[in-house]
Amino acid sequence: MRFQSRPLQLVGLLAFVVGLVGYVVFGWRFDSSGSSIVTALGIAGALVAIALTVLRAR
Repeated sequence: MRFQSRPLQLVGLLAFVVGLVGYVVFGWRFDSSGSSIVTALGIAGALVAIALTVLRAR
């Protein structure tokens, strides 16, 4: 079953852009431990995606 949602696609695109800019411009490395900014962005993105998925399922 394929699930398509415009808001989730936009969240994914935003996460990609933030990750790319962070990697190229700010030197973020997403495999490093102890980077609180990267961890916070990852958690926030996951929470938004989960919340949108749950809300759409209702």
